[in-house]
Amino acid sequence: MKMLSEKLKNYFPIIGFALVVIIFSILTKGKILAVSTLQGMLATVMLTALVSIGSVFVFGSGCFDMSMGGTLCMSAVVGCYVGIATGSALMVFVGCLATSLILNILKGIFAAYVEVPLFIVTIVLGSILSALVLVLMGTETTIFFSNAVKPIITLNDTQLTWLNLAVLIVYFLVCLFLFNYTRLGREVKLLGGNAVTFRQTGLKPAKVKILAFVVAAFGVALAAFVMLMRTRTAGSATGSSMGTDVMVALVLGGMPLTGGPRSRISAGLVGSATITVLNMGLTMMNLSTSTIQIFRAIVFLAVVYVASMTYRTKLLPR
Repeated sequence: MKMLSEKLKNYFPIIGFALVVIIFSILTKGKILAVSTLQGMLATVMLTALVSIGSVFVFGSGCFDMSMGGTLCMSAVVGCYVGIATGSALMVFVGCLATSLILNILKGIFAAYVEVPLFIVTIVLGSILSALVLVLMGTETTIFFSNAVKPIITLNDTQLTWLNLAVLIVYFLVCLFLFNYTRLGREVKLLGGNAVTFRQTGLKPAKVKILAFVVAAFGVALAAFVMLMRTRTAGSATGSSMGTDVMVALVLGGMPLTGGPRSRISAGLVGSATITVLNMGLTMMNLSTSTIQIFRAIVFLAVVYVASMTYRTKLLPR
């Protein structure tokens, strides 16, 4: 019976997703399942999933990153400026990737060598990135691809959907392989599960943390790129809610934010779908932004509490 109960826990995230869909289908009288609504949610799911899947490596290693939204915003703004200067979609991606890599490697170095809780460092970093974006944009509130030196390729809705799907599937499969079948994945879970044991084995936590942030950097860069190709604009508010969405998505996907052996790549995908349906459902019910944020916070705290009830008693001393 106990074994059956443990197996069922693995399906709680999927059951939760199904319940959210059913509940909001009833509350919105089926409007949330309309084709136009599903298309809009699909684009949002892909963006959140790209960042969430990479973040599994970061949170899985025991690092708590609060600056994902700021990193995405900075990457998108720099990528947009590079695109305007070059007129090349390829260079847009290069700008997004370079920015994301630099910022994430810096976070990895802080996590590895600075004896300050990382969530404090990343909270400060998030504020710094927001200020830097404002300085970079000057008097502009939004920057547009239409100002590029030459036209940047434009994709229609069908092409954008296929681009998003291809990017998400490839990145998901790469991360799934790295996390489940390579030394990096095993070390990430061991480090997040018990840092003391990890050090006693002679392994190097600094290397693992930096590599975890590098993997996450690709997810942020890909999300920034596909978002720019869809919206063709960037601004100081770009990706502003992404940090919260990713944390809620990971928790709803069944992953403890403390990391460890229960971390799984699928949490990023399932959780992203759940939080997207939740956000869309609340919005379609004509609730105010503040009410939606309060409801999301309650859901987040409730899921964290329920998950921790069974998990924290199994942790070894850290």
